[in-house]
This record gives sequence, structure tokens and C-alpha cells, in this order.
Amino acid sequence: MQSGSKVCKSRERTERLSALFLQRLREIAAVRYAPFLSDETMRQEEVEEEVQAYFSRKKSGLQDVYSYYGEQWDYFYRMETASDAAFLPMLQQVRSLFARLYQPAELDASYYMEELKRYAYADERRQLLRRHFMQKWQTLLEQREWDYQTRHIERLCDDYFRICQEHGSMIQNQGRGSGGMGARLSWLQLTCSPELRKELRRLAVVMRKSSVIKELERVLGRKQADKERHYQAVAGQLPVWLLRPASHSDIVGITEGDNLNALMPLEYCLLAEPALEPLFYRRYTEKKLSVFESVSRRLEHVEASARQGREMEKRLRRGPFVVCVDTSASMQGERELLAKAIVLSLALMSDRLKRNCRVVLFSDHIETVELKNLYTDLSQLTDFFCHTFHGGSDMSPALSDSAQTLVREDFCYADLLWLSDFEMSPMTSAQRYLIEELKRRSVRVYAVAFGGKAESSYLEMADRCWLVD
Repeated sequence: MQSGSKVCKSRERTERLSALFLQRLREIAAVRYAPFLSDETMRQEEVEEEVQAYFSRKKSGLQDVYSYYGEQWDYFYRMETASDAAFLPMLQQVRSLFARLYQPAELDASYYMEELKRYAYADERRQLLRRHFMQKWQTLLEQREWDYQTRHIERLCDDYFRICQEHGSMIQNQGRGSGGMGARLSWLQLTCSPELRKELRRLAVVMRKSSVIKELERVLGRKQADKERHYQAVAGQLPVWLLRPASHSDIVGITEGDNLNALMPLEYCLLAEPALEPLFYRRYTEKKLSVFESVSRRLEHVEASARQGREMEKRLRRGPFVVCVDTSASMQGERELLAKAIVLSLALMSDRLKRNCRVVLFSDHIETVELKNLYTDLSQLTDFFCHTFHGGSDMSPALSDSAQTLVREDFCYADLLWLSDFEMSPMTSAQRYLIEELKRRSVRVYAVAFGGKAESSYLEMADRCWLVD
């Protein structure tokens, strides 16, 4: 029973301490990273992942804090379960320890020892003295241990505060100016190896200067709102949403919109913090504020106008990217550098627009990397970014993989991009049929051709082609 009670109490202290540590880390991150969260340089789940990583690294060190008071707790539990006859001798045995650890005003062990001698074992006053002494000792021990632990936590939190400051300064410095990496990339590269960080800085310069990359970003990543307004002549009955007066009791759930009269209290918190205020206005203009949904918002059918000019809304979907990159030996040098920079640019674009990105690397064989969360997935491209291209050029496996990917539900409305010098055998009839079938599915095919010896059969299948000499 003594061992079980001791373990249970130790576990409770551990849980309290861990919860306090994690809470303090989150508070520090929320304050230090607020400007970067508001402009989406960082995302909340990424900050939480960083906090959890630091917490996991440091929480094991808290065991050293427990052991500092471990010997005292062991003796406390031994005395707590000792017999009446053994209690006083055990207390006398550690008389000098109590004199060294506690001031008489805190806990005067000598006083209790003298008083205990005056009463028999069965005397209620002796039992009362013993309970009073143990309770006072436990309170003092718990408070001292807690103070010692919290001071240790504060030291760890101070270290994390400095880390956050360094990250913030680095993002601001590296993301500033035309030669910078960009704020988002500066944050993402923190999860990468030093070798990859160095390469990313080199590729960032190419990204800034390349006109081809800017054109690709304009075409592939065209900025479309979630809703596109257009005008259409209609006739007959038209379903529209109408608002009817109703009491607050008709609330049935939560939705997104810009109705300030139905705004959830949580959204007002964004206005209370200057750093988060721009986020509120952006969500308001995009009609993405969290608002109450009510049954008073009903679907009604009204007479539609037969004349042109009725405003309608059509929801568009943003598609992902599939990028096939030629990593053969003929792509070495400036071609290789630009191809890597294009892939990095598209990866950042898909991250910004929340579009999936699948990269297919082909030479003698293929390698694939699917980027869904660039914060965790960027390191998967380490070999691609840091190693030199080599091998032959066989595009057939890459085309097959692309076709299998583009028919997946999560890759509907995708753009297909080829990056190659196309110094290879002409496209076969089977390959041509495959690409034509993809285009019938509304897949748009683009190509960037390096050098002046490209095989024309591939370029003829592209909806648009860029020639880079």
C-alpha cells in the first residue's frame, strides 16, 4: 500500500508539473509568433508541433528535479507508516537533517521530539502531535519541491523564449529584400538539415530572378477566389436563400459567413489583439468568419428574371500539381539548378494555396514525393535538392505514374507539368493516347524545355510550353 500511494502521488506531481510546463510553452509561442500566425507565415498546427517537440526533448530532464527531493520523500513515507514505537527513534535519527533544512519557525523537530517523550504510545495527544508534525512536514516538502520544480521550468521556458526570438529574427531577416528566402520558406527550412538549408538559400536566389518561374506561378497558381461571380440569363423558378425574422432559439449550428449579427464570441477575440486584427478583416472579406446558423435562413423559390444580368455564383475548385522532373545526366548544370528552383517554387505555391503536390523524378527509374504538409514533408526532397542529377532519360514510367495519380479523387482538377530537356525517343502512340485521355478529363499539360534539342512530339502535346536555352 505504501509503494502504491507513493507512486500515485509521484505521478500526480509529474502530471501537474508537465501540464504547467506545456501551458507556459504554448503561452510563449502564442505571444512571440502572433505576427507570423496572423500573416500565415506560420500555421497554428506547426507552432503546436514545435512546442510539442521542445516539450518532448525537455520533459525527461524534469526527472532530475524529482530526484533532488526523492530521498526526503522516501524517508517521509517510511515514517508515515512506521509503528508508534519506531516513530520517535526514526525522528531522532534525522534530528541534524531537520535542523539543517528547516528554520525553527518553519518546523521545529526538537520541540516535537521533546513533546512526544511526555506521552505514552496510546495517548491521543501523542497521536495528535504525530499527525500535526507529518502534515506540517508534508506541506513544507511539497511547497519546496514545487518551488524548485517551477524555477527549473522557468529556466527551460526562458531557453524556449530565446529560441522563439531567434526564429522570429531569422524569419524577418531572411525574408526581407529581393534576395531573401521569403518569410514562409525561412520558417519551413527550420525543420531541414543544414545541408538542405544551404541549398534552399541558393535556390531562393534563382526563384527571385527567373522569369520562367514567375510565369509558371502566374499560370499554374492563378489566384481564383473560392467563388467566381458571373451573369447568366435564367427563367422560371430560382432557389435563393432568404432571411426570416426569428428568435435566438432557432440556432441550429455553426457555419461560415460575414453576418456580424450572428458572430460567434470567439471571433471578437481577434479584434481584441492588434496583431490578429488583420486576420479578422481578411476572414470577413472572404466570408469565413464563424457565425451561428439558424433555421430562419430558409431556401425559397422565387421568380427568376429572363433578362441577362442576374448575379449567380459558381463554386470553383483548386486543383493540385503533378510535376515530372527529368533528373538525367543531360540536365546537369544550369538546367538542374533551374529545375530544382521551379520545384521549390511550386511546392511553396501548393503550400500557400493548400493544393497537393506530387513530384515524380525520372531518369533510369522513378522516385515520387507527395507533399501534403510542407512543414513536415519538405525534408523528403533532401536528396533531390542536394544531389546532382545523373542517369539516362526514360519518361514512360513517369507518364504512367502521372496517369494513375491524376485519376485519383484527391487529384481532380490537377495541372501536369513536365520539366525536361526532352532529349529522348519520340513519344509512342500509347503515350500519346494516355495524354489525350488525361486532357479529355480537363487535365492541363505544361512543359518547360531546356536546351535546343527537345523532341517535338512531347511539346506538341502540351497546352503551353516554355523554351529555356
